[in-house]
Amino acid sequence: MKFDCTGVILAGGRNSRLPGKKKSFHRVGETTMLERTCDLFSDLFREIILVVNDPGDFIGLDAMVVTDIIPAGCALAGLHSGLFHASYPWAYVTACDFPFASRAVIEYLVKRTGPGAQVVIPRTPEGLEPLTAVYAKTCIPLIEKNLAKEIFMIKKFFNKKRVREIPFEQLKKLDPDLNFKFNVNTPEDLARARQLVRQLKIKN
Repeated sequence: MKFDCTGVILAGGRNSRLPGKKKSFHRVGETTMLERTCDLFSDLFREIILVVNDPGDFIGLDAMVVTDIIPAGCALAGLHSGLFHASYPWAYVTACDFPFASRAVIEYLVKRTGPGAQVVIPRTPEGLEPLTAVYAKTCIPLIEKNLAKEIFMIKKFFNKKRVREIPFEQLKKLDPDLNFKFNVNTPEDLARARQLVRQLKIKN
């Protein structure tokens, strides 16, 4: 059964540390990073939204393709646009360069949405993981306020009383290697991701 929730993929990065084609279209295993996430989201969510810079590059994908409403050129602006266009009250948000999104982690987070929370987010030893989290549409005014002030860090808009953190111990049960938070920023990261795909195939 699919969740009454939107899956949002931010795919508008500048590729400054991974030159060449857009991150979305680099292959990890047999498919691109974007295809891996879209395939998973199509099983989990009733709606998929891609937030991009160049919509023409994403023609043919089974998703709503949108651009930033407030052109601040940052992940917070992408989050804002995804939430604005979402048809459902909650959206799970990730970026196109997280090739190992975990079904178990996503399901756990989405099931913990509800009254009293605006954000459901993992906490790992490195801190909160804002690009593997679930956000309520009610976050939109808070995000707009920070964008207007040019405060671009996602975590800066949080109302701490309305953030539901998922502790590290629970995340380890769901994804023992915490691969869900692995993201590809550099050619070295891409090589590691491809190696990890091969290792996971052997293990399974």
